[in-house]
Amino acid sequence: MTALDVFLHADRIGRLERLPQAKLGFAYEPSWASRGDAPLSLCLPLREEPFADAECRPFFTGLLPEGDFLTAIARAFHVPAENSFAVLEEIGGECAGAVSLVPHGAKPPFLTPPPRWLTIEELALLLEELPNRPFLVGPGEDDEGIRLSLAGTRDKLPVLWEDGRLGITRGQPPSTHIVKKPPSSLRDMVANEAYCLALAAAAGLSAAVAVPIDAEGEEGLLVQRYDRSRDTPGGAVHRIHQEDFCQALGFLPAEKYESHGGPGVAACGALIRKHAAAPAVDLLAFLDALLFNLLIGNCDAHAKNYSLLLEGDGSPRLAPLYDLLSTRVYGRSFSRKLAMKYGGEYRADRIRGRHLDRLAADLEVSPRTVRAHARDVAGRVVESTGAARLRLPERLQAAAVIDGIGGIVGDTAGILHRAAAEPA
Repeated sequence: MTALDVFLHADRIGRLERLPQAKLGFAYEPSWASRGDAPLSLCLPLREEPFADAECRPFFTGLLPEGDFLTAIARAFHVPAENSFAVLEEIGGECAGAVSLVPHGAKPPFLTPPPRWLTIEELALLLEELPNRPFLVGPGEDDEGIRLSLAGTRDKLPVLWEDGRLGITRGQPPSTHIVKKPPSSLRDMVANEAYCLALAAAAGLSAAVAVPIDAEGEEGLLVQRYDRSRDTPGGAVHRIHQEDFCQALGFLPAEKYESHGGPGVAACGALIRKHAAAPAVDLLAFLDALLFNLLIGNCDAHAKNYSLLLEGDGSPRLAPLYDLLSTRVYGRSFSRKLAMKYGGEYRADRIRGRHLDRLAADLEVSPRTVRAHARDVAGRVVESTGAARLRLPERLQAAAVIDGIGGIVGDTAGILHRAAAEPA
């Protein structure tokens, strides 16, 4: 196979080619490029000329998992992990958002048997096997895998939730949720992420909905996909086109941290100002997201953990928050260095008034606005810690990690309040 057809929803919009030396090339279908429909990515504007490897690789590589997760998938399919085309050929049938990559001449969503609904025993076995069978690839009841791709570094699986049942689907109907399997090396990771997402929602931020699950002692986190929608409860599932900030800005996944050459606050702010349907609203929402990640001690809030929804009239809007995790609560298991600079500073405990003012300059909003939001978000998050805990299943409410996150929130809120009160 030397080319894959690229679909957006049910429309074939272009072709991804495998070029010599494992390079990629992408070109829009002439009819799609000429009639002015939505681009595949903000970094791939509609045009008739093909895109070279350096132009298109960030978007397509950004559809794939990363790190050991990618290595395990590539190994299961006997393809090189660094060969993005080969991996997409195997698992590109349903990617994040509304993108599908299929063999030339095929039509997505690919025709498959109906969803396989899971018993509690089957779910427990799935969670147990997931680290060794990424996307269910390899020996097992379903030897063909499911040809679905998700970005990120953790064991996860797209699933369908319907009428109180959890099922495995290969794309028709689309998956509605993601099951995340926590690594055994980090305690209470399910409680951590579930609590941080609940805390964001309780504090008034838009965040993905997550429910901790337990199947015969096997823990997981069931996260509702923000890139899926239904017209009515139990109705047809619709895919929503989206991309993360690295893809939209043309950065490779390996460049997702600012210290590794990736996007910082200024670049992300410029992206919102240039493309968002309501840039003033989304800039402040992004500011609040930055402040929230600072408050919970999420030092891994890099550019791939912020996304844009590209549906509707073609003007993007900021996606709900996802992948919220307090990394500082694990001490030296994670770096204390922030994924992005806040006004030139990488350490949360060193944030001062001048850094808030520089953050305002990066976002091109007034320093007074940033200081006001710092006080407001810090206050709302502190006030919401108790309510967020009560949103968790009772078995997780006493998890020690939640007390640890609460301590980080309180300390960082104090830092923000003092910084906001400093003379300009």
